[in-house]
Amino acid sequence: MAKSKSNRKLKLPYNYLYAKEHPGNYITEAFQKFIVNLEFINLDGNYKVFQVTSSVVAEGKSTFIGNIAFLLAKKGLKVCVVDLDLRKPKIHRIIDVANENGVSEYLSGKISLDKAIVKSSFGFDAMVRGENTAAVVNVLTSDKLKALLVTLKEKYDYILVDSPPVISVSDALYIAKIVDATVFAISQSETSRKVVKEAVDLLKQNQVNLIGVVILQVNFKNSPYGYGYGYGYGYGYGYGYSYEEDANDKTS
Repeated sequence: MAKSKSNRKLKLPYNYLYAKEHPGNYITEAFQKFIVNLEFINLDGNYKVFQVTSSVVAEGKSTFIGNIAFLLAKKGLKVCVVDLDLRKPKIHRIIDVANENGVSEYLSGKISLDKAIVKSSFGFDAMVRGENTAAVVNVLTSDKLKALLVTLKEKYDYILVDSPPVISVSDALYIAKIVDATVFAISQSETSRKVVKEAVDLLKQNQVNLIGVVILQVNFKNSPYGYGYGYGYGYGYGYGYSYEEDANDKTS
């Protein structure tokens, strides 16, 4: 009897950046096209702080940020990734460091900014979330967080902010008020149009400066280019790939 093909996805570690491991691949080229479009949008240099959000969890926004940060850094630009997904942080897993001495510790005055910034092995700097906090809204609306982003704008060419998804919590909407622009990520294979429309409507109702949409986790067998609201950039990690989860990803 012939063996049936497994439907299980190959699990990749979070610190596997496709753009680093496959520099000449068409997927990496899609990342590069996103950067080209970002530069055209930002010809006057008015935008430095970019939030990346999505409708729901597990749409690939954190790994998207990691790949874009890596490619921007390769161009000689100074880049800092800031994890403001205070409920389910991922950036520490992207750069493979402990989730400590980060945003939370800096904002509470426990450490200096220099100690809170990590130099990753991928060429970009990062601020992980650090210790957990129950006062998420207080942190996201604090004057000290606004001041932090202003300070980072003086140090870096690009600040990429990893944000919680729009549905379920209001965190992304608070973050949108203190960044220069927002990029919306959609998982083609996981997220329904109804959910996407609900999230986009929320962003529009709150007058978020939404500059573009990226299509993630694209099934190239069914849709080679992807489809987005406004304009989309289709890329994927290869059909059948996903990223490892652990117990920390399922807790707030």
